[in-house]
Parts: sequence; C-alpha cells; structure tokens
Amino acid sequence: PPACVSITQATETGSVYSLDEIQAIGAICRGAGLPLHMDGARFANALVSLGCTPAEMTWKAGVAALSFGATKNGVLGAEAIVLFESGRATELAYRRKRGGHLFSKMRLLSAQMEAYLADDLWLDNARQANAMAARLAAGMDGLPGVALQGPVQANILFCQLPAAAIDGLLAQGFRFYHDRWGPGVARLVTSFSTREQDVDHFLAALRALAR
Repeated sequence: PPACVSITQATETGSVYSLDEIQAIGAICRGAGLPLHMDGARFANALVSLGCTPAEMTWKAGVAALSFGATKNGVLGAEAIVLFESGRATELAYRRKRGGHLFSKMRLLSAQMEAYLADDLWLDNARQANAMAARLAAGMDGLPGVALQGPVQANILFCQLPAAAIDGLLAQGFRFYHDRWGPGVARLVTSFSTREQDVDHFLAALRALAR
C-alpha cells in the first residue's frame, strides 16, 4: 500500500520544482493522508535557484520530512534528516540504525554540518555551482551540433553533442556520463569547486571539436 510521496529537489535531470508545484503536491498528500518526503541531495542548489527560504520550500509547502543533502555540496560522507513532524523521530532513530546508517564516532562526520551551515557556506557553495552551470550553458549556446535539452535551473545540464565531440573531450581527459539517455546525450554537472577557468577550458575544447 502507498506509504508516502517522495520528490527530489533539485531533480536528477537538473530541473527544480517551483513553490507552487510543491504546494500542489503537498495538498494532494494531505488529502490522501500521505506524508510528503523531499529528497534534498541538491537542496541548496534548488533553494538558491528559487531564491526562497528553506521553510517556504519545505514545511510551509507541506513537506513532512527532508533528506538534507550535503555530500554533493562540499561535505564528506554526512547528511542530515530533518523532520517537521517530531512524532516520527523515535521510529526514525530505529530505522537509521537498522539500515546501517549509524556510524562509529559519527559525531566526527556530523561536525562538518556546523561548518557547512556557518556563515551561509552551504548557500555560497550552491551559488557557485549553479553559476558555473549557467556559464557552461551560455558558452555552449549556438555551437554547431550542440543543443541543450532544457533550461538550466541548478547545477546539472543535459545536452546533445556530436559523437566526435564526445570522443574528443573524453580523449582530452574530461569525464562525464553520455549516451545513457540517447545517442549523443551528455550529462554535465558543476560543483562548488568548479572554477570559471575549468568551464572555459571545457568550452574551448568543445568549440574546437564542434568546428
């Protein structure tokens, strides 16, 4: 039987649910008596993309539980679970242990979250990643044989590349997933540590291969 509804924000395709969309899903969940879970592996990227508060994107929109991602935004091996219905905390503690997610000396991993949240580092990291994806998309616009598969809303973009360009980029040492979603379709991801020169280096190589 249905137990909950789970959405990923931002999604695996790099798209971002709008606040209206989350609220609409939350309303459906309330009507069906189902809790709404948000997989926030890229929560910070979605948040800075929408320019809203964490509350507006979660409990105010009907989210009951949030997987607060950090490993894709600068933290090593640590995530957080945020419950907006405290009555579920006891059960979750048992589930976490039974699922093998209770590490020895976990406080040493968890301490990273303090630095991650301090002085808005988590938001700065996400803004950097998103900005580099936007820079990448802008530089690819108009290149022969290159076509973005949709708008860039976070730090992931999908694009159509010529087969020769994919082979040439891989030969030069660039690494990315390709051809899983269709011939010539590549998935490019930027991170908090991606620099402008990294993006420009990739674009220069792509321009030469596309020509």
